[in-house]
Amino acid sequence: MTAPARRRAGADARPDFERRHPNAGWLSMHWKMPAETGTQEERLERLSEMTRKYAGHRYFLPAVAGLPRELHPLMAWWAVLYGLSMLARYQPAQWANHINVDGSRHAVPIEKILERAREQLPVLIADTIDEVAAWP
Repeated sequence: MTAPARRRAGADARPDFERRHPNAGWLSMHWKMPAETGTQEERLERLSEMTRKYAGHRYFLPAVAGLPRELHPLMAWWAVLYGLSMLARYQPAQWANHINVDGSRHAVPIEKILERAREQLPVLIADTIDEVAAWP
């Protein structure tokens, strides 16, 4: 049995993915901050500008081509739920097949998405209202 590879620290370290359970994990990345961000408070402020608060943590979210900033989590949820609602409304037979737990591999993931939406969206909506209310 070989010893695990030693992880490098600092800005030159390679990204490291650690699986937490079958469908999720943590991705650790390192980079050099610009020289003008010297103090810890300035570095944290810079990191806050580059990330978005969501569900009690800060995340790097992907940007959509043509947008100056990443997609807001509320808009991402809207797109997912809108897509599911269009399937349910305009393709009811396909929707019924997809949510049939006895015959569809999609049923459980759809149920989990809807449960997570029910849990997270009220808080996300309240946070978004607070965020917009704080704008100058």
